[in-house]
Amino acid sequence: MEERTQMMGFGRKRYVADASVILKWFSRAGEGEMEKAIQLREDYSKGTIELYAPELLIYEIANVLSYKGTLKEELISKALASIYDMDILMPVNLQIMTTAVRFARKFGITVYDSCYLSFAMEAGGHLITADKTSLRKIKGVPGILYIGDYE
Repeated sequence: MEERTQMMGFGRKRYVADASVILKWFSRAGEGEMEKAIQLREDYSKGTIELYAPELLIYEIANVLSYKGTLKEELISKALASIYDMDILMPVNLQIMTTAVRFARKFGITVYDSCYLSFAMEAGGHLITADKTSLRKIKGVPGILYIGDYE
């Protein structure tokens, strides 16, 4: 994390997106908050924000997309490649995982979900999520943004 943190640009807002946000990039039109998720991706592409995710994200996205029986493997592969091409995935270290376990127990959320929170804190960014259930459980923790409130 330190190596990448040194390369991050100054003056831009830094976000850590969880799988609930990234999945909206590959959803059908009309899904709630999809426009905001697309805006986040476009802002990253334009270089106006920084966007990161723990490498756990790619496993979650692959898992969800593979269980959508209507998607062909070729489309799933293209979706995964697009995430890799964005270069947003970062490794998770012991410190992040240790904090994630503590947060999971403290807030009653999965280690998967708490990993994004721990990662965002380590990266010095805002966690951005579309997961209302987890959001309610971690209410009051600073630096968390619901995708619908993204501007």
